[in-house]
Amino acid sequence: MRIPHFVRLAEIDALHFISACRQGMVHLIWDRASIRLDRDEFWRLAKLLEQAAAPRPPALARDGELRLTTGPDRERGLQIGSLTLSLSPAEFGQLLQAVREAGDRLTELLTTGGWDRDEPEEAPPDPLEPLRRTLFSDN
Repeated sequence: MRIPHFVRLAEIDALHFISACRQGMVHLIWDRASIRLDRDEFWRLAKLLEQAAAPRPPALARDGELRLTTGPDRERGLQIGSLTLSLSPAEFGQLLQAVREAGDRLTELLTTGGWDRDEPEEAPPDPLEPLRRTLFSDN
C-alpha cells in the first residue's frame, strides 16, 4: 500500500493539527507556528504531555529541548527549542488528545511499512509534454 508523502495524523481545527511526512518528521501546527519534530522528539513530547496531565502535574517537566511548565491556574507553557506555546487548560486538553490520536495513527502507519519502501514520488504530469513530441509519418 502506498502511503502519501504527507499524512494528517490528528486535527483539532484548520489552525491546529498534526501531520507526518515520509522523511520521518512530525509537524505540529499551532495557530501560526509550524513546529517540526523528528519521531523521537514527538514521542518524548507525548510523554511530557502525559506527565503534565496527571492529577498532580509537576511544575516543570523537561526532556532535552522540550520543556513543559504548569502554573498554579493550570496554564501550561510548552517550550520547544526557542519557541514557547502558552496553553490554556482547554488548549492543553485539545493538544493532549491530538497528540494521543496522532501517536496511535503514526504507530499504525509505521507498522504497515509503507514509508519504508523506496517508492519514487510521482511527478505531476508535464502540460508541455504533448507539445514536445515531434510527429513523423511512418512513411
